[in-house]
Amino acid sequence: MSETSAGRKAPSRAVTISRPDKELWPDIPVTKQAYAEYLRSVSPNMLPWLRDRPLTMVRAPDGVTGERYFQKAAPTYAPAWVMTTRIPAPSAKRDVDYVVCQNLPTLTWLGNQAVLEFHSAPVRRDRLDRPDLMVMDIDPPEDQFEMAVEVAFLVLEVLHDLGLPSGIKTTGGKGLHIVAPIERRVDQSALRGAVASLTAIVVGRRPDLVTDAFRKVRREGRVMLDPSRNGTGATIVAPYSPRARDDATVSFPVTADELRSISPEDFTLRTVPVSLARPGPKRWSALVGERGRLPSRLLRSE
Repeated sequence: MSETSAGRKAPSRAVTISRPDKELWPDIPVTKQAYAEYLRSVSPNMLPWLRDRPLTMVRAPDGVTGERYFQKAAPTYAPAWVMTTRIPAPSAKRDVDYVVCQNLPTLTWLGNQAVLEFHSAPVRRDRLDRPDLMVMDIDPPEDQFEMAVEVAFLVLEVLHDLGLPSGIKTTGGKGLHIVAPIERRVDQSALRGAVASLTAIVVGRRPDLVTDAFRKVRREGRVMLDPSRNGTGATIVAPYSPRARDDATVSFPVTADELRSISPEDFTLRTVPVSLARPGPKRWSALVGERGRLPSRLLRSE
């Protein structure tokens, strides 16, 4: 154990992987030990997108073939060194202590708890009322990733016109996320209004391709731009997070130049560690330090 400045021994942050041979993704297969090694390999890239953000987890104690569930509250048995932040939950009439993943020991401990998906909030714990990420969630019809790509180019074009920095990543599912870091000047309601305005601009350019209709029957085969990732309590699957799917896909950063030559299935727990030198991770490492100011034309009110 290490010594604190007061001379007391600090609790050890060593994490022992329990049942290391247990297969969490049996079709690949990926064991708990292999998963811990994956998290270690991506931690320098992943942790900057988790730090200071309340975390919602998808846990699957028996792996992807067993029961899985969303969990917001930190386990009561979490080590003392796992940081949490308390957020009121009015609907539940109580406060919830969310995990905040600040470091590799916490990330490893969560992996050992069979947290297979990491969904971070677009806000930081010191200003929960001021988001610092704007998220464009591109949701195409099944097996139509190429349509998501075309919409991504439209969104990137609009963001460029507005002078906002952005990054692209696969969701680990069928779609794409475009994330724009923003100054913490507006609340969630104003941000959602800004995203609705941005969506209207994109839809206006290609109404035959993209829609903001939530109900599938109204989409008529078009791609949906979903603004809900920007509302109160919203989350987004973190870059480098795996998905609790049989094929172990990962939400992975890419660049615009790569979009027409990739598919979501290219990025898995097996392939991502050797893909970290690609341009996407480099772009997202730089994006951490960037901030754009939402232009007044997008803001309905502040």
